[in-house]
Amino acid sequence: MIDNTFQTLETKDAWTVHLQDVFQSLEIPSGTMADNVSASIAMYCRKFHPRGVQRSDLVLLIARSFCAVNDRAAATRVLHSLPSHKRHSARWLEILSELHHFPTLLPYFSLGVIRPAGWAGAQLDRMWTLDFSRLVLSDAERHEMMLYRSIRAIVEHMYMFWDASGGEGVLGIKGLDGFNVENNRRRGQTLTQSDDLLAYISDLFQQQKKPRGWKTVPALMNLDL
Repeated sequence: MIDNTFQTLETKDAWTVHLQDVFQSLEIPSGTMADNVSASIAMYCRKFHPRGVQRSDLVLLIARSFCAVNDRAAATRVLHSLPSHKRHSARWLEILSELHHFPTLLPYFSLGVIRPAGWAGAQLDRMWTLDFSRLVLSDAERHEMMLYRSIRAIVEHMYMFWDASGGEGVLGIKGLDGFNVENNRRRGQTLTQSDDLLAYISDLFQQQKKPRGWKTVPALMNLDL
């Protein structure tokens, strides 16, 4: 069972040893391919994650690495170990194989904050889910100004998903009600109502239409309704 414990690694060779254990837990057979993938991940982690990495992030890195060497069977086995990625594993395989901004999106992908989705009438490769219920915010970040900055920072990472379709697609949103940080106030006295947040996200997309050359903008769908 995969957990989200933080892996702290202090020596250079610890990454190699740890990855061997992770590969075993994922039932990835040893061999030249596995050794090469493990070595490349260890090198990446030493450079970009010297203090450690979340287990879910590491597992998704492993899946991406197997996609990069076209071993989709191993990548699928790895994805199936993550409950939040198992349902759309075929779509994840495409994403992990092609997405060039993967390192930036990794934390959101591994937590399931950003994930592919399917909906009747929507083309599979044009619908995504942004699940704020999986996002952990500090008390300071729940202040209205900081909250809007946090939402903007996440949405900005997603614009590229609809560049190929000229802005056509769907963004399904979950967990907005959890951002109503001033629940005891009457409506109209807080900017964190779900309708206000949806309007804010819609405006962010509208601002991208001209600079990105989109013909339209992604439709927003509140999945909590």
